[in-house]
Amino acid sequence: MYVSMCKASSPPDPLQRRDFPDPGFALVLVLFMVGLITILVLRFVSQSREVLREAEIFRNQTQAYYLARAAIEAGKVILVSSTLESQQSGQNYTALTQPWATPIINYPVGHHGFLSGRIVDESSKLDINLLGQNQFGGTSQTQLQFERLFSLVGVNPSIIPAIIQWVTPIPSGSAGGGPYQSMIPPYRPRGGPIGALSELHQVAGMTEAEYQALEPYITVASGGQVNVNTASAIVLESLDPGISPAIANQIIQGRPYTSLSALSSILGPAVFANIEGLVTVQSSVFSLQAVGTVGNTRQAIRAILSINGIQTQVLTYRMGGTRLLGQIETLLKEESSPDNSITPVNSGVPP
Repeated sequence: MYVSMCKASSPPDPLQRRDFPDPGFALVLVLFMVGLITILVLRFVSQSREVLREAEIFRNQTQAYYLARAAIEAGKVILVSSTLESQQSGQNYTALTQPWATPIINYPVGHHGFLSGRIVDESSKLDINLLGQNQFGGTSQTQLQFERLFSLVGVNPSIIPAIIQWVTPIPSGSAGGGPYQSMIPPYRPRGGPIGALSELHQVAGMTEAEYQALEPYITVASGGQVNVNTASAIVLESLDPGISPAIANQIIQGRPYTSLSALSSILGPAVFANIEGLVTVQSSVFSLQAVGTVGNTRQAIRAILSINGIQTQVLTYRMGGTRLLGQIETLLKEESSPDNSITPVNSGVPP
């Protein structure tokens, strides 16, 4: 009796218990864990690739920037050496036949880098800041030149008074707002010389199309005189109504000029007398435009500098920007076109 009661109260054999999980559930759990780990690994790999890609872009941007800076510095050396070479050979003039005028297109540097550069004589253009120097009132000779220039490039000269207001010093005590007071938000004109040509976008009535049409022919840093050895036909025609397209072309065909006296026979005494004080055969202010390329990354820099012997002074320095990059690349494409008379230095083509 006692024995039978003890047997009845004994715990069941563990091997005979059936409270183990269902094998199917365990398999699902394992697969879920494997899938979760796989997702985490893929996520990690994806993020790692993104970090590596961002690092590559940053590296390319940095290298492209320093390539562009190198092109600017190389431009300074070319300008100085070209000036000294001209002086030593007795060529006291600045012309497009000199080494500085040859652009560099896609010059290979290192394994994946390319640099491109172009030097432009700012004295080949009309200085927009001269519009603010009319001390005698009325329509100045400078204004008439800009009116001709605007008409030649298809821009309505009626916007010139707004530009004059922008670059003319504002008298003390004057609000100087004009049409700008009605802008949203209202602002004042600069009331003095502008330092960057892009500031013309703020002039009342100036459109992007008009700015693009004018930009190749105007500057803010020439110092006033136009170099007849580097000026375009449009700029030459703008100087005086007596300079027709045919005469402008004749001037270009006769380059380079070592002195202004040779122009007298082309222009005639009357026209020559009108512009003699407005033109020159030497230049001292240049813009250097450079693009550095690494892979698919490009960086652009534009600097304006003055040169005096072996001394150079940077007047403005502008970096990056899609607009600047597009402008410089367009100019470089124009320089490398078959129709251009200047043969660029081209030692490679970027991938």
